[in-house]
Amino acid sequence: MQDSLIAKPNLLRWEIAVALAIKLILLVGLWFIIFRWQDRPATKPDIAAHFALPAAQANVNTHHP
Repeated sequence: MQDSLIAKPNLLRWEIAVALAIKLILLVGLWFIIFRWQDRPATKPDIAAHFALPAAQANVNTHHP
């Protein structure tokens, strides 16, 4: 009769392990939200400007004889 009132120890271990795993996943997600995405710019960056080559300067020789 006493066994029916107390949960099985093996089942209790699994419940604790699952609860800790969920807590760990939530804490990692919270860490990403707070620290990883904190310094992201408010607007999307301009990809074309990022990959654009600097303007080539034409070598014009005005002192041509």
